[in-house]
Amino acid sequence: MTEKQPSQQPYPENYPPYEDEINLIDYLRVLWKWKWFIIAGTVICAVAAMGITMVRYPAKHVTECTISLNFPGIEKHKNPDGTLFDKNQIITPAILSKAVAFLQKGNKALPLENIREIININAVILPEEKKGSYTVFPNQFSLALTLEQDDIFSIRERNQILLSIVDEYRKDFEKKYGEEPLVVIEFPVNFLADADYIDVINTFKVRTDNCIKFLDSTIAKAGFFRSQKTGDSFMDVKNDLELLNNIKISETEATIKTLKLTKNKDNLINVYRQRIRTIDVERKKKESEALIARKLLRDTKQSGRYESPKSTAGEKGGTSLVLDTSFIKDLVKEDSSALLLKTALQAEIKAKNLEVDKEFLEEEIALLNENEKEKEKEKENITYIQTGLKDIEGKIIALSKRANELNVEYLGRLVNNTVQTISDPETNATRSKSIKKIVLLSGVVALFMLIFLAFFIEYIKNTVQSTKQTR
Repeated sequence: MTEKQPSQQPYPENYPPYEDEINLIDYLRVLWKWKWFIIAGTVICAVAAMGITMVRYPAKHVTECTISLNFPGIEKHKNPDGTLFDKNQIITPAILSKAVAFLQKGNKALPLENIREIININAVILPEEKKGSYTVFPNQFSLALTLEQDDIFSIRERNQILLSIVDEYRKDFEKKYGEEPLVVIEFPVNFLADADYIDVINTFKVRTDNCIKFLDSTIAKAGFFRSQKTGDSFMDVKNDLELLNNIKISETEATIKTLKLTKNKDNLINVYRQRIRTIDVERKKKESEALIARKLLRDTKQSGRYESPKSTAGEKGGTSLVLDTSFIKDLVKEDSSALLLKTALQAEIKAKNLEVDKEFLEEEIALLNENEKEKEKEKENITYIQTGLKDIEGKIIALSKRANELNVEYLGRLVNNTVQTISDPETNATRSKSIKKIVLLSGVVALFMLIFLAFFIEYIKNTVQSTKQTR
């Protein structure tokens, strides 16, 4: 027979149950009993926290708009001219003073220091830009006007202040980078009639060289920019100028110099004679310099070498050493000889060159005097040269206009739509601390504290009652 197992009981028959055991329903009964206390206390704490936050952190009225900058170089945080870009250049004192000028009509003008305190600008970093590990230079910026009192400016005035700042910065940007100095090639009305032929040629060469330098600097910035209106590029204008300078102007210059054409031959002859006098003076100076150098060189060679005994014997058989410095003196002599020879040769060469220049000018004077006999032929040459010079003048002016028009179009495209307002001004009341978060946090903390307090009070009451019953 199987032995009968004794029935298992959770507690012995004489063991009293735990009096402190509370089922889940008991918790709910306690919460239901104290529900109004918990709700009221939570609401009071939340309202108190909200009131304290509103007093300690008053609301600020912020009017904000977003602008976008789209010019070459902003992706590298640089201005179009290569200088470092700074966001504060959008709200410089000069721009702010112009932007708030309209407030003077309504007697609401504030000192510039106060205006700068309420205007702020910050870079806008897009979410996809934050993910990258490389440095991102934003091209969008938030322009904000912050007021602690709502009645200082109306909403319309706040919006107008921000839009005026953007507009003034756009004007300043276009003026600074869209109105660069242009190459100006103009000639006086009677320039061809008054100036001598060779002077006209020299002026043409200077003006074309300056225009070519301007085009080179522009090509370095604009690259292969081509006009959508005419199809011109800066390289095309430069090539045309170089052809004009190297062919037409050079050909005319050679003709003028070969034919010795001038409007005032007597004046030109006098100029040549003055140059001859100057050459004679300079030549005589160089010849004297060469003679002096040759004389000094001859004297140096005739002086011979310096000799110095290396040792001498004393009367008593003693020996005294003497330094041999002859090699130093020889080096000095060799250096001075080379310098004198070089000076003499250079002076003689210069004197010979001046003599050649003098002969050339004398020949020029003789040719000018001989050409007096060929006045009829000279008139034909002068007519031809005058026509050619007038044609060259017209081409230079036309090419400079092409360069300027092309540059204006390039600069216009460079600054067009550079500063854009991508979001209109909006006014919002903000605080440095979030009221919602503070109210929510204080409500949750108060709820748990009050629930704990409710259970604690209920526990005290039950303990007191059970103590009375026991007695």
